[in-house]
Amino acid sequence: MIQSLDRGIKILEILERKKSAGVVEIARELEINKSSAFRLLDTLKANNLVEQNPVNEKYRISGGILRFGNSFLKNSSVIKIAHSYLEQLSAITKESAHLCVFSNERVVVIDQVKSTEIINVTATLGKEEIIYCTSVGKVILAYQSEEMRKKIIDSIEFVKFTNKTITDKETLNQQITKIKELGYAIDDEEMTPGVCCIAAPIKSHMGKVVYCIGISGLATRMTDDNILKYSKKVKETADVISKDLGYTE
Repeated sequence: MIQSLDRGIKILEILERKKSAGVVEIARELEINKSSAFRLLDTLKANNLVEQNPVNEKYRISGGILRFGNSFLKNSSVIKIAHSYLEQLSAITKESAHLCVFSNERVVVIDQVKSTEIINVTATLGKEEIIYCTSVGKVILAYQSEEMRKKIIDSIEFVKFTNKTITDKETLNQQITKIKELGYAIDDEEMTPGVCCIAAPIKSHMGKVVYCIGISGLATRMTDDNILKYSKKVKETADVISKDLGYTE
C-alpha cells in the first residue's frame, strides 16, 4: 500500500464525513504532523479535489472530484439500463429506489430515484452500505461464492445499531439461507429505527451478482401486506434488469 495515497483518500473520507475541516483537525485524525497534513492537502488542492475557505481556512471537497464520478456514470451500462426501472419501481411503491454495486468487498450506492412522498427515505450516492444489516448488503452477500462470503463474514466487526441488528455470524448465515430461498432480502429496522428496506439481486449474463436494487421507506408504511407485495415487485424488477444484461436461467 502506498502510504501517501492511502492518507490522501482518508482525507477525502474525512471531508466527506465532516463537510469541512482544518489542517490541525485532519492531522489529528490521521495521527500525522501538521506539515505532513498540509502537504497532502496542498497536493489534493493542486489537483482540484479539495478547496480552501478563505475566511476560516478550512478545507472541503471541491467540484473537481465530480470528473471521476461522471466518468464512472458515463461508462456504466448497468446504470443506463436500470435507471428507468428504478423510476417505475419508485412510482409503483411510492418509496425511494436505488441501485448498488459490489466493489472491493463493499456495497456502494450508485444510482437512486427519490420518493415523491413528503416524508421519505433516501440514500447517498457513493455511500457504502453496511453489509450485514442492510437489505442491499445482505442480498449481495448471500449471492457471493461460499469462499468470498466466508471471508467477508469472518472480517465483520458486528455493531448493534438497533435492537433488531444482527450481531453474530450464526444469525447472519441463517438469514442468508432464507434470502437465497426467497430471492430477496429485508432490512426491518436493523440499521435505522423506523426504516424498512427490501432488495433483490441483479445477475449478469454469467449469473454473477455484482449489482442489486432495493427500496427504502418508513416502517409505518411497510405493513406486512406491503412488504409481501413490494418484495415481489422488487424481485421482478431485478429479474427484468438481469435479463436485459443477458442473464438466462
